Amino acid sequence: MRRVERVAIRVGKFLSWGFLLIALIMVYEVVARYVFGAPTFWAHDIAGLLAAFAFVAGGAFCMVEDGHMRVDVMLGRVGPRWRGRLDLLGYAAGAVYLSGMAWAAGAMSERSLFRFAHDGTWMPERSGNTWNTPAPGLVKFALFLGAVLFLAVVIMRAIDLLRGVRR
Repeated sequence: MRRVERVAIRVGKFLSWGFLLIALIMVYEVVARYVFGAPTFWAHDIAGLLAAFAFVAGGAFCMVEDGHMRVDVMLGRVGPRWRGRLDLLGYAAGAVYLSGMAWAAGAMSERSLFRFAHDGTWMPERSGNTWNTPAPGLVKFALFLGAVLFLAVVIMRAIDLLRGVRR
């Protein structure tokens, strides 16, 4: 397993713990709101942020684990030679899509997260709710990182296929 694939697995497994934290936060929020009449102002933001981070890392993780869905109806009817060609076509389409996503997410995160006032004060895009966190910019930056990681895995898989290495 290559370094990029190991990174995708580690990041995916680490961020998947976010779903457990989301469940715990939501239980806490429900108990605080309905039992004690004291809803939190932070639970929704944190749950959304954790879910976003986990989802953006999921693509690369699934690719490394061979967990992506495929159209087996077509692939099952063709020989190994055509299967390789169809896989390569899928990798090329994925690379084009992920390149565009990485470029757009990078531009969006630059505009929303890396903003500074004239005096050097950090002025990121804010959520606009009671807590007013910089969550929107953080999610956009995470989307950029997730797209770059996924793109790296797709490119490595395409190179392996062109070299004749079958996974």
